[in-house]
Amino acid sequence: MVVSFEQRITGWGRGLFQANYTLGHALDEVSNGGLGVFTGGSSLNPQDASNLRGSYGPAVYDARHLFSANYVWEFPLKAALGGHGPDSLVKGWQVSGTIFYHTGLPYTVFDNQESSNLSGNNFGGPIYAVPVAPLGPGGPCGKGAAVPAVPAPCLPPQVQGDGSPAAGALFVQTGCETGFNSGHLGASGTCDGSLVTFAQGRNHFRTTGFFNTDFSVMKNTKIPHPENVVLSMGLQFFNFFNHANFGGPDNSMADGGYGQIGYLEQSPTSILGSTLQANVSPRMIQLKFQLQF
Repeated sequence: MVVSFEQRITGWGRGLFQANYTLGHALDEVSNGGLGVFTGGSSLNPQDASNLRGSYGPAVYDARHLFSANYVWEFPLKAALGGHGPDSLVKGWQVSGTIFYHTGLPYTVFDNQESSNLSGNNFGGPIYAVPVAPLGPGGPCGKGAAVPAVPAPCLPPQVQGDGSPAAGALFVQTGCETGFNSGHLGASGTCDGSLVTFAQGRNHFRTTGFFNTDFSVMKNTKIPHPENVVLSMGLQFFNFFNHANFGGPDNSMADGGYGQIGYLEQSPTSILGSTLQANVSPRMIQLKFQLQF
């Protein structure tokens, strides 16, 4: 479902406000057509090639709620000042901006060590971590899971300091799977506990949501010239509130950083390109001069 709203401003100054809301639910067995990774936690193959239904779940780009808006307003400063002031100073002021928000994206917890162990048997798919009990709702995670402090990782640690299984671990120890969605409890390497059979399901967990807003204020001044030259100058703020958008956690339970977030999501309106990721996540302020003719 897509809802769009547009309002033109004509009474006090001139401008335009547009807003869009999308409610959606995308489900599949392999996201992105198997061509590449869309986001953290995706897999390019089903877990069990003979049971595609077992990999059916939310797509890795399944953002249930998405909101975007943009606005531009020629601020009537001269009218606000009661008609006082020279036109060169009080006319031509403009504010504009964008707003983006979407709910968190899904991810799966994998046992990459077991996948590596099975690669010698010509198995090339992912292995979903096997829960020790039925999983409850997978809530989003954020600041508490960010490195280096990590006071509250997104997923409870698998092992204690001595290498024994952690009491709050959600999954059987890495390498203790006995098949798809089944495994033995116990420490990795021994796996001498009781057998459990629970399905995690693909993309059960969610990252935190994303929010970003940009803002700019510009002054447009007409320069006397046969070609109607306009000089624009002002400030542009990217990620105006300097809001941290945390990425997905390390979702391989065999990793030392399991459950920890090590990067920030990039703004869709970055002025430095699309390959620098966290380097362009903080607020940026740009002084802009533009000559139009």
